[in-house]
Amino acid sequence: MALLEVKDLDIDYVTEKGPLKAVSDISFTLEEGERLGLVGESGCGKTTLAKSLMRLLPSNGVIPKGELIFKGEDLVKKSNEEIRKLRWKEISMIAQSAMNALDPVYRVGDQIVEAIQAHTTMSDSDAMSRAGELFELVGLEKKRLRDYPHQMSGGMKQRAIIAMALSLNPSLVIADEPTTALDVVVQDRILNQIIQIQKEINSSMVFITHDISVVSETCNTIIVMYGGKMMEKSSTRNFFKEPYHPYSLGLQNAFPSIMDIGEELISIPGSPPDLLNPPKGCRFAERCPFATDKCREEDPALVEVSEEHFVACHYTEEVERFRVDAKKRETWESVAERLVSAVSEGSS
Repeated sequence: MALLEVKDLDIDYVTEKGPLKAVSDISFTLEEGERLGLVGESGCGKTTLAKSLMRLLPSNGVIPKGELIFKGEDLVKKSNEEIRKLRWKEISMIAQSAMNALDPVYRVGDQIVEAIQAHTTMSDSDAMSRAGELFELVGLEKKRLRDYPHQMSGGMKQRAIIAMALSLNPSLVIADEPTTALDVVVQDRILNQIIQIQKEINSSMVFITHDISVVSETCNTIIVMYGGKMMEKSSTRNFFKEPYHPYSLGLQNAFPSIMDIGEELISIPGSPPDLLNPPKGCRFAERCPFATDKCREEDPALVEVSEEHFVACHYTEEVERFRVDAKKRETWESVAERLVSAVSEGSS
């Protein structure tokens, strides 16, 4: 049995203008010890999906359809009290902003002790001793337990959050942009520490990031999301070797590669769709250089193109041409011209 099964999940945000379809028809499984990367631009539904796993959606967030099966039980059906017992002990989160995740008037060590004692009968001294062990694991001196957050650097605070998230050896750890705003050297060290500790406690992990280079370094599996939907799911190795979806090709072109030093990066023109009124067909069609009328009218199903490699595209058989053309700047410039033309026509 998989550790986590997400089945046909929809997540909406209730607004005065109607439901905003933040996540639509998402399904995947996560095995014990697996590291899964959720990637895509801001607003594609990554963090919303991750927060639903801990039932931490804002008050206007609802799950109208779907299941979140964790260790054989549906998290959607659990009461708030039952979910509180699972948080930190079974499922924990490394927050995106360490400063916002730490109480500024509370010593960091005391905050970790509080998290431990919320789920155990551990004494103050034993809990503080455990916090000290965790600090050593993430590369912090034990004396830093007495620091307030403002006395720590950004990298130190992020390490403290990681220590807190791993304090009870949870089965599932969700890392939401865990190295945001850190320089690349500190980022690399922290990522390596996260993976090392994850292997030691044999937990599973979900990484949320817009940076596909982080996924290439840390994850076994990758899911590409766009407009609240899954565009591609694959092993990380296959994704970087043979990407299929035009959006995936665009993401790869937008990030530097040590194999293509000196090549100019190409961004994807336009912006994600309005999820208050999602487009009828493929949600990437407006920005896709290969889109046809069929793409704009019919939402493509997620199909298996090779073993455990799934893609939501009508034209997977043309992927070789797409891969060649997607590397050309003029391919994406044509999209920019089309978008500008559409705006001009709409305002005239």
